[in-house]
Amino acid sequence: MGVSLKPLSLAALLLVYSCAPLTYSEKGAVDFEEYASVRVSVVSSALSSDPTTYLADELAATSGFTTVTVDPAAAVDAVLNVNLRVVYSPTVDDHGNSVDQYNGTADYTLTAGTSRVDSGQATSTSSTEIDAAQGALDGVITHYVAPYRL
Repeated sequence: MGVSLKPLSLAALLLVYSCAPLTYSEKGAVDFEEYASVRVSVVSSALSSDPTTYLADELAATSGFTTVTVDPAAAVDAVLNVNLRVVYSPTVDDHGNSVDQYNGTADYTLTAGTSRVDSGQATSTSSTEIDAAQGALDGVITHYVAPYRL
């Protein structure tokens, strides 16, 4: 009575390869070496305090851009224009109660000179206007996250 080594070898190989590490990575929405500096401009219908400063500060902290400014006179590689809208749209819950709801939408375009480099839209829904506005801007911030590999 002998034990076949084939099944044991196959089991050992499966065990070894099933423990292979996972790699998570994000290459970045744009070439951050070519577009290292950006000027941010937000046009907003929201009542939030200062969406341009909020977006610029958050991009400076987490994005792949090395320089983020709101200064219209600064020389930059690209300009990020954002149109932020927040609309009040009350709803009714399952129990018939009125619920405040705000829908935030941020349409964004990154340009270099006259060329469109990138564009998109981020949305958010919240029970307050400022949270809906910041949530939509957070979608833009997430889009321009710095490249990483884990």
